[in-house]
Amino acid sequence: MVSRFPRGVGRTRLMKLLFLVDAISSKELGHRITDIEWKRWVFGPFSREVLDVLDTLVRSERLYVDAGPEVRYIALEEPPPLPEDVRRVVDKVIREYGFMPLKMLLTRVYEEYGVKGFDWYREIFELARSVDRDRDSVIELVGRLYDEYREAFEMLPKEMLALYAIAVGHLSTYDVKRLNEITKDLLDLLEEMNKHASSKEPLPTTIRNRAKNLYTEILNTAAEAIKG
Repeated sequence: MVSRFPRGVGRTRLMKLLFLVDAISSKELGHRITDIEWKRWVFGPFSREVLDVLDTLVRSERLYVDAGPEVRYIALEEPPPLPEDVRRVVDKVIREYGFMPLKMLLTRVYEEYGVKGFDWYREIFELARSVDRDRDSVIELVGRLYDEYREAFEMLPKEMLALYAIAVGHLSTYDVKRLNEITKDLLDLLEEMNKHASSKEPLPTTIRNRAKNLYTEILNTAAEAIKG
């Protein structure tokens, strides 16, 4: 599946697409395509097996992993051809869900998973608050933010997302209220910037000032974390 994304695919998106492949094949073929044991993680279906396979493919140099700003996999060779019925399911998942905005993809996955009322902001807040006790949460958090707001992040300092991850790791332990405030400010800013991303007009001064102030706050918080 990774080879179907010329620019690579993030870990979060890939995990959810593989889940949809199994869900749809179960309905249309009468059986799941993979033997993946999906876990009911609080942030949707998850499998450590998938990560182990990806690590193996990276070590065998069949995949390349770009670790920044999100964990992103790039195919280095074409995989063997799939059986026709399997290929049809994979094609359908890629065609219908592969390139849709991440928020829309997660909504679809959660519906399939039996979770109603998906709330993007709430999930980001919960991920941010859990990074101190769940090592997968920070990867999921960064992956979701970068996938959904890639164009906005391209207009911000390139290290801002990494600094935010450091700040969140610190605040999730010592100051959850401040974590919530910074996370909300970041989400609101990214939403506004995404609206302007497709425009050739420069960002309004108010948004540029908000971005500058938030960057300074995140930088200072990350510095506090590094100092201990």
